[in-house]
Formats: sequence, structure tokens, C-alpha cells
Amino acid sequence: MVSFNDLPMEVLRCIIGYMDIPSLAVMSQSSKVCALLFVCFLLYTIVLYPLTFYCVTSHIQKPNNETNNISALAVDDTTWYTLIQNRFGIGCNHRRISRSNKQTQGVVLRSMKLSSSSSSLTSFTDRPKRRPKSYGGSTWKEAYRCLATTMRMPETSLSSGSNMAVFASPPLHGRKSDLGVWIMVNHRENCRTKTVEQVGRRRRRNHQPNSLPYRSDKRYIELKLLLQNTKSGFGSVIIPNISTTRIASVHEDEDGIPFEDSTFKVIGAGQWRPKIILRRRFTDDDMAQQRALDDLEEWNATYENQKDIILRPFEVVVLSLHVSCPETFVYETDCLSCMSSIRVLMATDGKKDVSIARFINEEELWEYYSQLPGGCLSLKDRSRLVPM
Repeated sequence: MVSFNDLPMEVLRCIIGYMDIPSLAVMSQSSKVCALLFVCFLLYTIVLYPLTFYCVTSHIQKPNNETNNISALAVDDTTWYTLIQNRFGIGCNHRRISRSNKQTQGVVLRSMKLSSSSSSLTSFTDRPKRRPKSYGGSTWKEAYRCLATTMRMPETSLSSGSNMAVFASPPLHGRKSDLGVWIMVNHRENCRTKTVEQVGRRRRRNHQPNSLPYRSDKRYIELKLLLQNTKSGFGSVIIPNISTTRIASVHEDEDGIPFEDSTFKVIGAGQWRPKIILRRRFTDDDMAQQRALDDLEEWNATYENQKDIILRPFEVVVLSLHVSCPETFVYETDCLSCMSSIRVLMATDGKKDVSIARFINEEELWEYYSQLPGGCLSLKDRSRLVPM
């Protein structure tokens, strides 16, 4: 019978790379259960991933006298730091794909440079030096637990930096959803909301018809909606139609106002329809990145016919959503202070569900804005703030 000590460390890490969090927890607690799970995953890898298994086993050296304990690997820092990179993007490269690869209409693809299997084989010393204490734990396993409990937003080029303001995030208490939802704003210089006349002037300059599905008695704010499948291992999350997303005001949350009578409505057609502006995948494969970018562009181009967004484990998308609001809401703060929650329809494991995020209160909101003479608003430069 094959013993754990007879298998190279790289093979064990490759197997662990396909496991979800609950499986790792089981493996770290019982050696007998670990043996059973290990054999099951080993057979799964050999049958379904023969080329991967061959490449791994043909480029590694035989193990030395050092004991390869799979229970210890399930809790060590290398395994959990890799999981932190996969889910939260900490220590990863978020640079844009160069124009020579592919970039069209401001839509870019990010790569985590990791995959569920190959990430486990990446050298821990090759990654940027980080310390788990900076993220709330003495070990990377404890740091992962802390980050997951607080529903930390994953880092991307559009969701990181000292000046990044997050105005809505998942609630920390209650039932946890498999879909993480965060809201940012695509700020304008004067912090004002948009009007339909501004789009009309732009279309006339480009000699486009002025038939827009918008109203002149409304104003519009552009939100950046970040969605992440927080499930590990296997299992996708489906967002069937992002335009059905509901943003409720404070009194609508309390009184249960029907969707049709909502103060805020997501624009689902025309120039301001939903668009994916970032999609992050965990792979170094150039072909996989190219396919991902093609899928992204196809979704943006065929939105009217294909509205489903399918997220693989730990995958992230950022969408541009234009939301209509009353014409009296001149500034971004007028909208954000009135918004209470956002609900995104989703489906996982064949079951329909709703993922919710809550907006910050008005007192917290003004930590990001400054009121200037003459009634104008400006964003605060938080990069210059010194923590006390």
C-alpha cells in the first residue's frame, strides 16, 4: 500500500490545491480520515487530470528521508498563504494586460498568476514578503479566518489603494452568502451626478442617434459593483440578470416598497447598460487569459441576449452600473446617504438566493468627502492621512 512518506511533497501539495476549505479542515484533524480523503483526491486527479499528474510527477525528485505529513501540509503557512492570495489578491500582481496582448474599449483582464493546482507548486519564497500579523493572525491560517470573517474585499487595480472608498459591503452577522458584494463609485471631478443632456451632447458630437432610454427628469450615478464567488474548491455562482439588482433606500428597506416603485433603478439598456470592466482569473496560462478576455468582451457585446455571469471559485468581476435617482439628488452624497442596501440575485448548486450588502451611514460617508466654499464637494485625499 502506498504510504504518505513514499509520495513527494510536490504531489501532496498538488492534491491539496484541488481541495476546498472544509476538506482541509477535516484533513488537519484526523489521520485516518485524511488517508481516505487523500486516496479519493489522488484517484480523482489521476483519472481526470492525467496530463497534469504526469507533468508533476515527471519533473520532481524523489522524496528524501523527511516525513511528508499531509495533515501538517493542510495547516501550514504555504497552503494558507496561497489560499489568501487566491481569494483576497494579497501579494499578487494586478497590472493591466499590455495593449499588445489585447485591450479594447477600456475593458481589461487581470490575472492572479495562480491556479487551483499550479498555485500549490509555486515556491513560497518567490512571493512578496508578507506577515500574517498584518492581517490579524499569528499564522496564515488564522489570518485567513480573520479576513474571511470580516468579509474583506479582494484587492485588484480597481479596488485597492489608500484612496479607495467602499460604500457598501456584506453584513458581518447573519447568514453568509456564497457571493460577496461590494460597492464603489466611479467619481466625477465635481462629485455631481450625471444628466441625460450630457450623454445627448456626446452622442451628437459622435453623430449618433439621440434615442436614449433615459429620462430628463432623472439624474444618474455610476457605481462600480464588485462581485466575488467566495466558495473554495469547486462550485460556480451564477448571476442571472444583473439589471434586476435592487438598490433600496432607508424607508424602502423598512416599509417593503415594491421593486417597480424604487427610488433607485439600475439602467439595463442603452449606452449606460451594465458593463464588465474587470474580470480576474487565477491562472498563468496565456491561452486561458485570452479565452477569458474573449468571454468578457462577448458578454459586453451580447448583453441583451446573454445576461448570465458565471463565477468560478474565488473569481472576481467588477461591473459598471448606472443607477437612476431623483433629479433633486445633485451630488453623489445625496444618493449614497439615501441608499440602504443592495440585493443581487444569484444561484448556486441549483438553488436561487439573494446576496445583500449594506451601505455605510451618513457619518461615515463624510469621511470621504469635503464641502468647499460655494456648496461644491471634493473627495478627500486619504493617502495623506496619518493613522492615530
